[in-house]
Amino acid sequence: MLFSMFILVLFTLLVGVIGISFSQEGTNLDILSKLLIPSIDLLHQNFQNSFDWFEFLTNATFSVSLSFFGIFIASFIYKPVYSVLQNLNLKNIFEKNVRKTKILEKIINAIYDWSSNRGYLDAFYGSFFITNVRKFAKINHYIDRQVIDAIPNGIGILSFFMGEAIKYIGGGRISSYIYIIIFFIHSFSNLLSFFICLLI
Repeated sequence: MLFSMFILVLFTLLVGVIGISFSQEGTNLDILSKLLIPSIDLLHQNFQNSFDWFEFLTNATFSVSLSFFGIFIASFIYKPVYSVLQNLNLKNIFEKNVRKTKILEKIINAIYDWSSNRGYLDAFYGSFFITNVRKFAKINHYIDRQVIDAIPNGIGILSFFMGEAIKYIGGGRISSYIYIIIFFIHSFSNLLSFFICLLI
């Protein structure tokens, strides 16, 4: 959760950098840059240029109208208590013209449940992201405990048995010591490769 919040904050903080050249000599600056650069530097070359309000209104009209349309639909679905439109009974006008059917009620209930449960994003987030991260954490914990911690423990046990074997065999011949050391190293490497094959 912290990682996703960090990504959102990072993009939110750096969104203002988009479209601004650091030398401030680019001619294709965005609307925000055209508004803010003259207020910082009154002698800047863009200060004399007039701002194109028609372009700004045409770019903003679609998004603002879409948000107002969403607010209008939400006011009908959620039936707010303190609404100015409550006395107009706009919903009754539509209900008189259209017969109530079970299919229409099911569609309205499905839309209401979908919006009430925030589009089921929490369920998708829990089933796809959280379960996969937990599975990865369990695999990582198993590898850490059984493989990575087993290597130093195996080397310690191997050196203990090698020391005891050399102490009790102790014939004084260097070739027998080397044979015992090679035997234990070979058996430990076979045991380690066996455990790695079990994991794969």
